[in-house]
Amino acid sequence: MTGAGWLRRFEPTRSRPFDLAARVHVLRRAVFAHPPSWLEATQDGSPSEVAAWLVNGAAPDARERRVLARRDAILALDDAEATAAWLWSRLLTAQHPLRARMMLFWHDHFATALSKVRSCAWMVEQFDLFEQFGLGSFRDLLGHVSTGPAMLRWLDAESNRRGNANENLARELFELFTLGRGNYTEEDVREAARAFTGWRILRGRGHFDERLHDRGPKRVLGRDDLERGLDVLALVCDSEQHARFVAERLLRTFVGPDRPARAVDDLARVYRDEACRIDRTLEVLLASEVVHDSRARNTRVRSPAAFAIWILRTLGLEVAPIPLHRAVAHMGQELLEPPDVSGWAGEEAWLSSATWLARARFASDLGRAAAPLFPAPRLERCVRGHGPERELDALIALLFPEGTTTHERTNLLAHAVEEARRSRDVRLAGTFASLLLLPRSHRF
Repeated sequence: MTGAGWLRRFEPTRSRPFDLAARVHVLRRAVFAHPPSWLEATQDGSPSEVAAWLVNGAAPDARERRVLARRDAILALDDAEATAAWLWSRLLTAQHPLRARMMLFWHDHFATALSKVRSCAWMVEQFDLFEQFGLGSFRDLLGHVSTGPAMLRWLDAESNRRGNANENLARELFELFTLGRGNYTEEDVREAARAFTGWRILRGRGHFDERLHDRGPKRVLGRDDLERGLDVLALVCDSEQHARFVAERLLRTFVGPDRPARAVDDLARVYRDEACRIDRTLEVLLASEVVHDSRARNTRVRSPAAFAIWILRTLGLEVAPIPLHRAVAHMGQELLEPPDVSGWAGEEAWLSSATWLARARFASDLGRAAAPLFPAPRLERCVRGHGPERELDALIALLFPEGTTTHERTNLLAHAVEEARRSRDVRLAGTFASLLLLPRSHRF
């Protein structure tokens, strides 16, 4: 697999080495975090080998299997907080961190809210689809998600039947899922809605009822021989505009808001050549010039989820999942409750006076091991060495392996020295919170 232009493989040089800072950058962009074990696993790899390591992941370990084994017990509760908390446990224990990251990516992309779906089981089923197909064929993912009970309920598609078409699913399919605004007509929406008639929810599953389907050919995007909704999905996924739409979304996510315009064309070509396979497309992207361009570093604002995952997975901290879910929601990102069909606004919208205070409170609670968020293990178990300077440098080495500026370290050390007479746990908590209030802690 190769790309062209901005998507050509990054070849390190003496002036542009694939050093620790470069590996930290690609790990943050791909999976939010960089615990020492991941840095060690990628230490001797080339950019292409690190990209392959990310895409391939690893099988679940005993801890992840224990989380997955609680599925039936969680679903039996049909409780929103318990379900969201369990999903958080899945995200934080996943041994395939890129697959977990893509679960969040697709949750934002398809933006389905439990408050309307009103079934925890259906929402978990949708997350299962994100996990199963999120690094595979987008065609398969789109087909399963579009006809799953959560999406049928979310977009009122179960009421879409012959003689009484509901256009919600067709409209969002084009605008938000596959093509983008301005790349379809109202007639395309009406005809696609006809093609999707007949889908309903039966015994908790998406079910196609031929009796409710509006038979006959439909004209969509210039083709007049389409019959059913899945025909529309196949047509859309074959289009050049769809490839550009997905390429734009992936570049915005893994490169940043200032991605080069030419890179969209390059990545769209890769996506089409790889038959809409997300894993193969990402393997090219994550090893490419555009991701490893130094100008792409620290250009994205960490979402609340990314902020929490970066801290917890990098330091190996375990937290109680329900308080974690609440804390991230207070920071502006409530799992299972995107604000609308467009998902979360992202970037600078994550940072307001209220959400900044919530981030500061989260950092303080983590540092102080404040109940009920943080029962064990405590922060001091993650930090070797005693004394303000050694403790500060140990935390910097974990959270910022690429280093901080001299100015940042000087100010942080001055604060740590002021707290030198306090107990080690109190001193560590203050240093930790100060680090997490640095502007660099909220960008990646």
